Amino acid sequence: MLVELIGYLGSVLVVISLIPQAYRSWKSKSTKDLSLLRYIIYLFGLFLLIAYGFLISNGPILVLNLSALVIAGFILFLKLNYK
Repeated sequence: MLVELIGYLGSVLVVISLIPQAYRSWKSKSTKDLSLLRYIIYLFGLFLLIAYGFLISNGPILVLNLSALVIAGFILFLKLNYK
């Protein structure tokens, strides 16, 4: 149980860590300091983790990575639109 709790807490923190960047980029309308390649790689990794969660039928992995995908996708959208 403690091992799962650590995994869930780590996953939640990773998702939450994206929020300040998304908010700052949206408010400032500036993403010039963000790496486009980093977000492309990150999104690809999230797609793989979502596939993994689906294949092993693990709901928490799916939900947390889908949440991260939405936020990171929003940041990538801002990066492509604001430059």
